[in-house]
Amino acid sequence: MEKFMNYSTDRPIETGEQDLLGRASFSKQLGKAMYEYNGKDGLVIGLFGKWGTGKTSVINMAVNEITELAKNNENRPIIMKFAPWNYSDKDNLISMFFQSLKNKINVQDNEELKNKVGKALSDYAGAFDALALVPVVGSGVAAILKTLAQAEGTSLMECADLDETKEILEKALIKARKKIIIVIDDIDRLANSQIRDVFQLVKQVADFPNVIDLLAMDREVVRRALTDVHNIDGNEYLEKIIQVPFELPELKKSKLHNIFLNKLDQIINDFSDKVVWDTDYWSSVFRNCVEPYINTLRDVNRMINTFQFRYGMLYKEIALEDMVGMTTLEVLEPELYKWICNNKEAVCGGFMHGLLSHSSNKPDYRNLYYNEFKSLGIDPDLAISCVSTMFPVFANDVSRYPYSYQPTLSIRSRMRIAYEERFDLYFMFDLDDIKVSRSIINASIYEFDRDVLSKIIEKINEEGNIVYFLEEIRSLVDKIPYKRLGLVASALLGLREEFKEENSEKLFTLSASDIAGYLIEDIIERLKTEEEKYGIICSVIENVDITGLGIMARLINRMELAYGRLAGNSEEKDKQIISLTHLEKLEDIYVAKVRDIVNSEFILDRNEFNNVFYLWKCFDKDGVEAYLKGLFKTEVNKLKFICAMATKWNSTNGSGWSFYPQNYSEYISQDEVYNMIQGFDKSKLGQFTDIEQIKLASFVLNYNKNKRDRVDEQEVLNLISEWKTGKEE
Repeated sequence: MEKFMNYSTDRPIETGEQDLLGRASFSKQLGKAMYEYNGKDGLVIGLFGKWGTGKTSVINMAVNEITELAKNNENRPIIMKFAPWNYSDKDNLISMFFQSLKNKINVQDNEELKNKVGKALSDYAGAFDALALVPVVGSGVAAILKTLAQAEGTSLMECADLDETKEILEKALIKARKKIIIVIDDIDRLANSQIRDVFQLVKQVADFPNVIDLLAMDREVVRRALTDVHNIDGNEYLEKIIQVPFELPELKKSKLHNIFLNKLDQIINDFSDKVVWDTDYWSSVFRNCVEPYINTLRDVNRMINTFQFRYGMLYKEIALEDMVGMTTLEVLEPELYKWICNNKEAVCGGFMHGLLSHSSNKPDYRNLYYNEFKSLGIDPDLAISCVSTMFPVFANDVSRYPYSYQPTLSIRSRMRIAYEERFDLYFMFDLDDIKVSRSIINASIYEFDRDVLSKIIEKINEEGNIVYFLEEIRSLVDKIPYKRLGLVASALLGLREEFKEENSEKLFTLSASDIAGYLIEDIIERLKTEEEKYGIICSVIENVDITGLGIMARLINRMELAYGRLAGNSEEKDKQIISLTHLEKLEDIYVAKVRDIVNSEFILDRNEFNNVFYLWKCFDKDGVEAYLKGLFKTEVNKLKFICAMATKWNSTNGSGWSFYPQNYSEYISQDEVYNMIQGFDKSKLGQFTDIEQIKLASFVLNYNKNKRDRVDEQEVLNLISEWKTGKEE
């Protein structure tokens, strides 16, 4: 699907047909009222509304209505939109105003109007300078006003009386019977001193007959400005100037929300053929993270434009609900957006955060965050509600009713911002951080045949991203089509090389094999019948190599424990995924597969050997003894066997290898292994891999220290160095 960016402009509308906010009726009435006003005295109308609420659009529609009403009227009103933005000083403002008004009059077809009113305007302007009576602009405007007067052939000395010239202008305006409508918009966007100047100008022309001034502004902004510059009550000042105040009709939130949702829906449909919403979650995000911050159509357009850009880049890799919520904050509450960005551990959790949160001295997070948000100028109640909606860890921290929270697979499956590995993507927009694209994940679940899927898994494993891939698939296991469950399971366990462990040095993380085992278990649990479950396990076992067999060994062991067998203490019926009869048949199938593999290949150097071996000796002691009898014919094989029995450990102090005698002592004693390593010709260490040498040195050091683990890594490396240099004591 070709995607198009269609950004919403912030330009005001011109006609009622363009109105989305229900302001057309009000605008027409305003226009009609000004058109039909028959009073001879001047009139000042105030249109009050917050910035971004659509005042300019209302003015445009009102002017359009006046134009429509007057299209057959030869004496239609003169409409002048005066924009006091670029005046350099107070002296320049009146010059701009009168010049703009003269220009409007001079383009009229009525020659009498141009001559009489134009001349009167020039005389009146000239009188300000000649008598130095211009309270607004002072005497510096002399040259400009002189030019205006001379353009009409009038001497400044001839119009030296301000009252007289004003009276002449008023009579000219009355006689012309020409309504003049002056529109001054965006007064609230001027500096305080400029706002003062504009109102002093309005004060001078407010009582001109047949003149209507329409002033648009944010009442509170202008009130503060007038209070500051005049040191008086700004409201009282406004009341003296403005005769007819109108508050812009309050916009119904429901209408604004509908506009927002329609625009959002259009964007989403342009980019995505199928969008899956979590209805409950979206309702919470909209209620707590969007609705409180969207108050004007300008807010909607700004947010939608930013969202469209972000969504266009990331729509395949993010949760739509979270992207809407975070974009709203980015545009309309940027301080909170920045706070979230800078506090990843606080909102997503982490090892240190977890320790702190579950300690006896757990901080009062709610009060802590409340005060922090308040200090940043953020509404703390809104902020806490918003962040709690998108981040369950944060919600647990600030909840008045504590509950136990653990990250769920659903957070990962939906690509939520609360999932730590997705978090940065919402801020940095770097797709390179995505180890395996969601399109590949989805195709693996829904589309790829077994051969293609197997090749994809091999490639992902080679790139070192197998853990990420397995975790993603597991989070989406409920989405796998029922008919593809067996295909996915067999492809996962058909890998002909060991999993590359990207997280092997991290604490409290599952290995790729562990995750694969749990994933297979999740797949099996989705199957409806006992026969289907048994059948898929049999099929997988019959088609795997040592790597896949190691995973199946873990799965079968868990099934045995559920029946209280092997090392199990008691039955756990809720974990019994197949019957005991089928489980005992699986034992025989497993043993046959192991025998087949060990008779055809050397497997002591495979990471999964210890798991396979443990289950094998539980089911087939005779077979194990026969295998070891042949294996132990050489000293090297004995030592490789011990290396295969080692168990990896990780801690904050490093990592190392443990050796549990119960795993091997019935076949070879601890003392025998120690003496064998010590007596081995160290010049032949090359028969062992680097990791095997580390395991052998760890065994010796553990033995000497009478402990099974936690041997310092440097000690191990030093011992190996001594072996190779022949300097061992």
